[in-house]
Amino acid sequence: MRDRDDLLSLARRAELGSVNSHIKQGGLDAAVVGLRREWLSKAHRPADATLKSPCEGEASRMPDGESVRFGYERDLDPDWLERRTPLCHPVPSGWQSVRVLCRSGQAALSCLLHLIARRASSGPGAPSRPLTMLHAGRYFETTGLLALWPRSVFAPADPSEARVDVLIGEPVHCDGQFGLSDPALVPRARQALLLDTTLTGLDVDLSGWLASLEGSFAAIFRSGLKLDQAGLELANVGIIQLFVRVGSAFDAVSTADELKHIRALTGSGLTLDEMGALSAPWFLDRSYLAQYTSRLFANNAALAAAIGTGSILFDDRCHPSLISPGAVAPFCAIRLRNGDASSHVRLLHRVEDEIARRTLKLDKGGSFGSRADRYELIEPDPEAGQPFLRVAMGYRGGANRDGIIDLFHELAALPSLP
Repeated sequence: MRDRDDLLSLARRAELGSVNSHIKQGGLDAAVVGLRREWLSKAHRPADATLKSPCEGEASRMPDGESVRFGYERDLDPDWLERRTPLCHPVPSGWQSVRVLCRSGQAALSCLLHLIARRASSGPGAPSRPLTMLHAGRYFETTGLLALWPRSVFAPADPSEARVDVLIGEPVHCDGQFGLSDPALVPRARQALLLDTTLTGLDVDLSGWLASLEGSFAAIFRSGLKLDQAGLELANVGIIQLFVRVGSAFDAVSTADELKHIRALTGSGLTLDEMGALSAPWFLDRSYLAQYTSRLFANNAALAAAIGTGSILFDDRCHPSLISPGAVAPFCAIRLRNGDASSHVRLLHRVEDEIARRTLKLDKGGSFGSRADRYELIEPDPEAGQPFLRVAMGYRGGANRDGIIDLFHELAALPSLP
């Protein structure tokens, strides 16, 4: 009922009217698909009627009533979205803050690295050495992106160092087992702090991270596809909130302008289609995001509690709440103790058999943050890590959620996998 009421509320906010009929015809999943299709049909109309390089004076009217004018699509500035208030994270005293949107979370990180490298290499105080950088996290695409940069620009730092030039942190990270990054235990950042909150959304305490920053520039960024779009996955987007210390050489507005220039040059901006899709009234609505993620986080924490830390079959760190009470994540990473690839395939088959036998709805699919519950077997290359089963509990909850929790509670109690 909560999911139904929430979908109806989203439909009213977007001035769409047929969610009830979708629910009657095919249930909640049909309502999700129907709501998404109706909104995207409405959101794509401006781009359908606009050239990629329109004539001077032409304007595209967004579904929320905003008018957009541009010469080339790659120069689009979604400033009316970026100005939505309030900002995701409150701005502490002594800091300025502004939002910038990019085409994805990785595009956001890439633009930020370009900004840092450009500023470091210009001006009279430009260093003659590369910037030292530490990635205090585990996200494999971040590792891959950093590896593309020449070491003459960014040099990997040893985690034991007390200070680095640039710190990329992940408050919660996962490589098949969850871990937490404590800002007091990682190197201090001399110049810049980049914090990836894709797994935690708004649920992060920035005070310790900002306190550990010696420099004047920080950026909190995340992929906005997962948790920020009510589980509807309307468009890829990277959300950046810049923090610039008051009194520094650059203010927040000029820093944002420089970042937007890099965004345009690298093709990292939103298209008109994507801007239309993201004009949905619940996108960048902080109160709605907090409500949506709180239920989703609670469902995953409930699954983790049922698995626990005393299982003979499963490793302990399937969720950060088992490491530190109250820590959040949008999925559980279930790994067999000393399990190889073939044993994890057997686990997958056992779970699939139990889903069918218990008539549970657990969709086989990737990612996380959806309204329904999902699972998939993650099988990285052997040198990149060990397999694990990712179970991403969704927003919905209810009896199906309880059935999934019972299933994994019973599996966790087994001495071995038959």
